[in-house]
Amino acid sequence: MLSRSRVARHGTGELTRRGAVAAAAAVLALTGSVIGAAGSARAAAPVCEGTKVDTLDFATGYTYLYYNAATGQNCAYTVPKSGSGTPQLIAVGLFRASDNKGAFDSKPDYRYYAGPVRLDARGTCVLFNGQVASISATSGWGHCGTLAAAAR
Repeated sequence: MLSRSRVARHGTGELTRRGAVAAAAAVLALTGSVIGAAGSARAAAPVCEGTKVDTLDFATGYTYLYYNAATGQNCAYTVPKSGSGTPQLIAVGLFRASDNKGAFDSKPDYRYYAGPVRLDARGTCVLFNGQVASISATSGWGHCGTLAAAAR
């Protein structure tokens, strides 16, 4: 905040109180624009529709699993815990038990995330996994949908 000694009267060529407020507002607006511009340079987060049903939390990252009851579709993606923006191996896999088919996404130079991968898995169990750098995690078979309900 400007001290009173620096705020002069109109017509002196120095900053007035009203001018100081306007200048501060302009600086804040510019700062917000610059920050907003820097934020938009980041990659958008992957989108999985539905409800998040599980998370693999491993040393170098997180892999998230979603399920959309309306479509019967599972969706997964992996994000690093650190080094986001730096090229590194990031991978995600999603597989269904009924036929061992799956979806996988992996590149050695992803910067922000791998995926999302999607798979219709109504009435069957799924397994999902993720990897960041040399560390990986696997869920094991689960989230069996209507199979779990039928077994009760």
